[in-house]
Amino acid sequence: MRVMKVCHACDRILGEIELDDLTSADSDSIMDIVGNVSYTLCPSCLNEMKTESGNVFH
Repeated sequence: MRVMKVCHACDRILGEIELDDLTSADSDSIMDIVGNVSYTLCPSCLNEMKTESGNVFH
């Protein structure tokens, strides 16, 4: 079964993943699966959310 990969933050479609691939050693540890959609962060949103000293998020 195929599962759609979608970004949590910007809702961009990142592609599809085979359900069997989720049990492999390469699986994404922050991926949440709801029905046939897996939510994760895209690389650009992940870079924006990295906190550095001096950054304040409200």
